Amino acid sequence: PGRGAMSRVRSRRVSPGCCPRPLTLAAILGCVVCHVSASLLVPQSPGQMVSAAAAAVGRAREAGHNRLIVKLIVPLLDSVKPEDLDPWPGGLAQQYPYAMDLGKQMMRQIVGCEESAVRCQVFDAEDACGLISAQGDTPRDDAACLLFLGCDQLQGLKQVDEMAGERLMILLNPQFRRREDFSRVDQSLADSLFFNRGYEVGYAFEEFACRGEDVKLVGSVADGWQSYIMLRDDDTAGIPLHASALPTRPDYAFLEQQINEQHPSPRWARMLDEADAQGLRFLRSRDQ
Repeated sequence: PGRGAMSRVRSRRVSPGCCPRPLTLAAILGCVVCHVSASLLVPQSPGQMVSAAAAAVGRAREAGHNRLIVKLIVPLLDSVKPEDLDPWPGGLAQQYPYAMDLGKQMMRQIVGCEESAVRCQVFDAEDACGLISAQGDTPRDDAACLLFLGCDQLQGLKQVDEMAGERLMILLNPQFRRREDFSRVDQSLADSLFFNRGYEVGYAFEEFACRGEDVKLVGSVADGWQSYIMLRDDDTAGIPLHASALPTRPDYAFLEQQINEQHPSPRWARMLDEADAQGLRFLRSRDQ
């Protein structure tokens, strides 16, 4: 996938006081013309992403959802170079401390507690799975979050699910999507603990390539889904691919159709046109 908005934001520990940036004029105009909710804009920093996730989870919680999935993008390290094929050669274990920081700040904002009321522990060291718990003003305000839950941690999920009861429980960046991801022996248990447990997307910020274009998805059960295309490498806000939020997550075929209709010129053709008009990038002056 291309490395756009959040991919170009380097990893750093998220400050508890990190607040979203004010909306730019372009973003405000985009909301008016395309009816894009501010809650579905592409986050421009780790702090903004965490705050957007916490707010969306809060709305879902108020609507009665207590089993939620949150998908966040872990920002790249300063040491990562554009030519690196794998920005995380250490896999989930390398991402773990940075993702854990994001999760802790998110849980603190969701519950509205002090930093001391948020606790984290290694749930499965081999698979880099962690548990975050946040204590609210009352027991029913407490919440739990499992980070990087994989197919091999179903028994652990069962324990945390029983502990949480009817209180809020979040799976942050789970490592499975389909029932087929589990072995046949575990599929029945996965049904009872996840697929038939009422899990909804509390918030998701995803990025991937579609028709060779850098695409971003922002969505939640509370606000719907909005997709964006980044036509230039320096674009961080993106251009909406549909006029208003969709009720469900759009699939690849739908996104490809929108791109073909709205932006028929492929990325490589645009780059050739730019080179013809302005010359090769390394030969241009700094003002260009």
